[in-house]
Amino acid sequence: MGLLDEWGDALVEEGLREAAETFFGARKALEDEIVLFESRVEKLKAQAEQIRSWFAGLNCLLGSEENSRYLFESLGVHLEDESLFTHQLCSLQFRRPRSFTRKGLFIKTVWEVYEPLARLIEAYMHGSTYTDPLQPGRILIAPHHDQMRKHCGEINRRIRAINESNRPSESLAFAKRMDQAQVEKESITGGGGQAWNLDRELAFASLVFESYGLPAFPDLPLDSKARSALETCCARIFNRQRDHVDAILDEVFNPEDKKICVLDRSGT
Repeated sequence: MGLLDEWGDALVEEGLREAAETFFGARKALEDEIVLFESRVEKLKAQAEQIRSWFAGLNCLLGSEENSRYLFESLGVHLEDESLFTHQLCSLQFRRPRSFTRKGLFIKTVWEVYEPLARLIEAYMHGSTYTDPLQPGRILIAPHHDQMRKHCGEINRRIRAINESNRPSESLAFAKRMDQAQVEKESITGGGGQAWNLDRELAFASLVFESYGLPAFPDLPLDSKARSALETCCARIFNRQRDHVDAILDEVFNPEDKKICVLDRSGT
């Protein structure tokens, strides 16, 4: 083999290597992005379960589905997920309020569950800020529902682009063109047509955000108007269902702990 042949082989090898890096590199980068997305989804699922637990705690305090519906109607909040009105499994710790009256104590206790629930939903749906541990002073936003939905759309755009412009058949055809003997052989025998099936078999499937089981929760108001509506609702529950109120307050208030209330109906 002469120097010209060796130089030609080197060019072919270099071209094939670059083609392989372009094809597999783009697919590997997309696969890594999907893995990152799905790992963040799993963390958000845990947050969603925590939110459901706080909804359940609110239901337990209020005493019935009817009372829970009454509260959210008073707040002007629509819950699409009907199970949120009836969910009862919870394990909560929350700040212990103080009041001179039993009615005031009940109202404040409900608020001590409602307010953290609203904060949790805000962080889950829209994100919360935290300091970057690697760069002090840099503020980051934690992954959240809105971001994940947007991220899913961005990944699907990348999937469409790769499926259209980074086809396995095109990369295979490029590699074959480097081997003219193989090209001539396939043109005579009619082989090579099966390569086009690779585009369908190796195409990335688009992500369906709804399939990941990340529920959307409505924002809960925390202004003075919302506080007033909650107080009115709880006052009516207190007047109509005093037995329930006494029972639930006895359940969550530990006479030995003056700072924390506990509501555990986890079934364990």
